[in-house]
Amino acid sequence: MEKKKIFIILTYTLAGIGGSQLYASGKTEYLKKNGWEVHCYSNLNVPVGTDNAVPSLKEYIQKGCGELEFLQVFPSNFRKSEQRMFINFLIQHMGIINPKECEIIIESHHITEHLWGELLAAKLGARHFCVFLHEAAAYGQNYRDFADFFYFKWQRNEILGGEAAFTRIFKGYKNISATLYKMPDTVHEQEPVQDVDFPLINRIQKRDYNICHIGRIDKLYVPYAIEGVAEFARRHPDKTICFIFVGRVDSRKDFIVKTFDTLGNVEVIAPGNMFPIPRILFSKVDVVLASAQSALFAANEGVLTVAGNGETFNKTQGVLGYDTSSPTYGDAKFSYVEVLENVLVKRLYDGKEYQLPKLRPAEEYYENFWTIVEKAAPAKEYYVERFSQEKFRYWTAIFPFG
Repeated sequence: MEKKKIFIILTYTLAGIGGSQLYASGKTEYLKKNGWEVHCYSNLNVPVGTDNAVPSLKEYIQKGCGELEFLQVFPSNFRKSEQRMFINFLIQHMGIINPKECEIIIESHHITEHLWGELLAAKLGARHFCVFLHEAAAYGQNYRDFADFFYFKWQRNEILGGEAAFTRIFKGYKNISATLYKMPDTVHEQEPVQDVDFPLINRIQKRDYNICHIGRIDKLYVPYAIEGVAEFARRHPDKTICFIFVGRVDSRKDFIVKTFDTLGNVEVIAPGNMFPIPRILFSKVDVVLASAQSALFAANEGVLTVAGNGETFNKTQGVLGYDTSSPTYGDAKFSYVEVLENVLVKRLYDGKEYQLPKLRPAEEYYENFWTIVEKAAPAKEYYVERFSQEKFRYWTAIFPFG
């Protein structure tokens, strides 16, 4: 009898429309089409009824998969009995009765989820892959404190991530200088930019300069990018500017209003979330400010895209595909106003050739995941089983699994 196939994703949040959400939504749809039962849980609290989400993730929100706040907390903050209670609750929520009759794979995206994922995998006898989807700012001391755990996963080929994440986590630990598998630059549910109608975008008029920000407004580089646009407007009071925000601006609305309140030459338009993004938007803007997946999508449409830096927030590595190949990391040597001057006034990029390859279909990346599964260590072993063999500063507290 063929085993039931179950895939569990522990991700950062089910709400919003950002890179990790598009990755999770795309993968859940791909897996379901290929015969897997899929469960997707959120680190951040996303109450039932939340509408601010990629359509394919809403079913998990409605099932209460975004209300498990313990996933935000290190397991070591709980007693053994509490850890077992949470793990058993997860298993019951998924309706898994006999895991030995199932093929189960767990994928986790964030530091606390990696730790809970290993506990869950040990209980279920599952395969567990740590996938680094977070930005560089997240890969700080918390990650490096668990370098031994990640080294164990690396040895088993159960850890996936880009070079920048590995560099920040390991910092030369055990002479690790490269990943066993390089994560793709971008993966998504469907083409994020499509030829769809969006009346508000259709009505946008061309000003002297049309500038657009795409992505999550709460990213830490965003206030500096906004101030860069304001300073650019102050330098050019004779020019009209339209500043368009794609994505909800609620958490920074007051900051945006205060920043542009006295600038009569700037019109701010905030249409909110758009998924998919209407392709016509990119014919109406001169430059995009974005980071990570959003920057890649925009640059792929042929518009000059200033990359937000995930580590040095007050500066940028420049224009994606010209100054830098990274949409999130790199040598942040430009101020935002400086790069806007270079793009819009000095026109330094006119006639230059875009240096990055065009994006490929997401399913190619999802298919590649099975190659990694095949190459992973065949024997199921978990870090929690190694206490008797090795002694580490944190692990008896963090993974006391009985």
